[in-house]
Amino acid sequence: MYYEELKQIIRSVLQQGLSGQSLMEALTANVNPTEIYASDDMLVTDSYFSLLHFATGEEMVTDAEWKYFLDCLNGNRVYNLEEKLQMTDKNSIDGSV
Repeated sequence: MYYEELKQIIRSVLQQGLSGQSLMEALTANVNPTEIYASDDMLVTDSYFSLLHFATGEEMVTDAEWKYFLDCLNGNRVYNLEEKLQMTDKNSIDGSV
């Protein structure tokens, strides 16, 4: 569910620098938030909320994190929340979340 849409949006973030209002418009046009909220797929929900929070400026997301999401969405890697959180922890300014 939504793997292709999320991959396309993340690729746009990486390749074209998509962010802010343009990113919000892409999310709104391609993803139904109600279905995301109801999803049991942690990869889908985590990648969606990372995109959403990045678009609103609430979260810094590195290229490495975006590539991690793409690897998982492409089936090249198994999504692991702990592994993803370790990447996020390294990005915080003072080392705390």
